[in-house]
Amino acid sequence: MKIHNTVSDFLVNYESTEAYISGYFRKHKVHFEEYFRYHCRNPEEKLKVAVRKLDEKLNDLKLMNESMPRLIQEIAMRYEAKYDVTFSKDVHLLVGIYGSNAFTYRQIIPEIAFCLEKLSTNERHLQTIIAHEFGHALHNMISDRHGMEWSKLDWGSPYTWLLQEGCAVHFSRQVVDAKEDEYFAFKEDPEWLDFATKNWDRICEGFVQDLDRLLPEAVFREWFSINGGARFGYTRLAYYIGYRLVEALIEANGEMNSVTIWSKENYQELLHNKLNSLRNGEV
Repeated sequence: MKIHNTVSDFLVNYESTEAYISGYFRKHKVHFEEYFRYHCRNPEEKLKVAVRKLDEKLNDLKLMNESMPRLIQEIAMRYEAKYDVTFSKDVHLLVGIYGSNAFTYRQIIPEIAFCLEKLSTNERHLQTIIAHEFGHALHNMISDRHGMEWSKLDWGSPYTWLLQEGCAVHFSRQVVDAKEDEYFAFKEDPEWLDFATKNWDRICEGFVQDLDRLLPEAVFREWFSINGGARFGYTRLAYYIGYRLVEALIEANGEMNSVTIWSKENYQELLHNKLNSLRNGEV
């Protein structure tokens, strides 16, 4: 695993101008291709706003630039020891313009990127988001090791996304000791967790209704994206649904059988049925 830290270069002779930031993007173009292709809409508009915001974030970027490589190595080693895997794909440390905070590449065994301008300097918060993204990679690695036929997977199904996010939260809890809300928000957000916990039935009902009436893209935006939350006023509630779903599967079938359930041809039906059981208060 190689960590490509472009943040250090960003901080050298930093200037609070669009020209400086654009030059940084051009210099490190190979590291930003995935970011601008999938994770940063309307970059011209974002760049104009980011100039001021990045200037205010400069001290935080310096702190994270010092801590992130160490934390990444620590989390990777914990996963490797627990699950007998080896992370060999590249990791990219970036300064973006307030698009995504972190993402895995669209690869079977994915590279990982972290955009520091959207992260907290709190080391526990950084640990949770690192563990979450590495949890996505671990999920794919374990599934691949168990003979997953990737060509048959419906990548565009909300049930696939539920399993992915639920597994990432589950795995992160195995290697990071944090507050429960931090596993979902990568910061302290007890109000979000309190709402999700107390309104479980409403949330599940709303999610199932939207599965029936919305296209998958709209389901993703409302339930999985930071830009959603129109129904209940809280974003990314599908992370909580996915986590509860995965934990119920693990309790019934064990960890490995549960995280690799998407290798079954009828995995969407199985997840649908399990979700309905949870909605009805069944185990």
